[in-house]
Amino acid sequence: MIPLVSIAIVTYNQKIYLKECIESILDQDYSNIEIIVADDGSTDGTHEMLHDYDQKHPGLFVLHLAVKNLGITKNHNVAHFSCNGTYIAWIGGDDLMLPGKISKQVAFMEANPECTLLYHNLDVFYSDGNQDSYLLNSKKNAKEGDIKTMIKYGSFNGGCSTMLRRSRAPQYGFDERLPIASDWMYWVDALGNGGEIRYLDEVLGRYRRHANNVTSQNNYNGYIDHLNSCNILLTKYPYLQKIILYRYSENLRALRYKEKANYLNWLKASFRVGLNNKSLVALLLYFFSFKKISK
Repeated sequence: MIPLVSIAIVTYNQKIYLKECIESILDQDYSNIEIIVADDGSTDGTHEMLHDYDQKHPGLFVLHLAVKNLGITKNHNVAHFSCNGTYIAWIGGDDLMLPGKISKQVAFMEANPECTLLYHNLDVFYSDGNQDSYLLNSKKNAKEGDIKTMIKYGSFNGGCSTMLRRSRAPQYGFDERLPIASDWMYWVDALGNGGEIRYLDEVLGRYRRHANNVTSQNNYNGYIDHLNSCNILLTKYPYLQKIILYRYSENLRALRYKEKANYLNWLKASFRVGLNNKSLVALLLYFFSFKKISK
């Protein structure tokens, strides 16, 4: 019998996109699936729509419909702890699967038992249609490796492209000390349980960009969560201190664009935490181009 795959959908007030997401899952050519939906207290009619799907497909859906908002990380944990499959395929309620995604990922995972995480290329598109779509990865820039690779480069895989071998998932799920951007540490800890992250060079999903998932405040808070993740990882994996501090420095350097009033302070902090060429060049550019940068 083919392995069970848990498809975990996390959603909040995305009814206008969620139907398309679910239909893309139902169109998959892989039969042994369960669809876990964790809805974070939507008020847009999502619950009624999900009940309709559940009635049309008895036994396929596992619905968790929160009465009040739990927050991003807690809602992810609702989905995580409901998964029973050999593999977990994560997807946001506004994203799409392309034909053959699940079957191709399962085939790869079954053939490569050392593979803990498997991601593929994504078509990134804009809901308003005002900007051209683009591909997230390519064979040339795709990254593969172990826990060190995931720490060094951050969350490069794209959540809705990633399939996880559940036997290596973090025992605690997503760390609830990180209210928004807990996915990176989830991937790191999965690799901390052994195995590798591998790349499948096919476009098997579509990631939707829209106003609600590109807000500057969410991006800023996400960077803060990543800094806190580094602090937590230092206690979990002290033997990886050097590479964790490198990631910490990179996150601090990135914050200079999110909070321009403290541009120089974030840059200095990055330089103090980890001496690397990128921070040095950015610091020199700041002093030689101060007026241009500070506009």
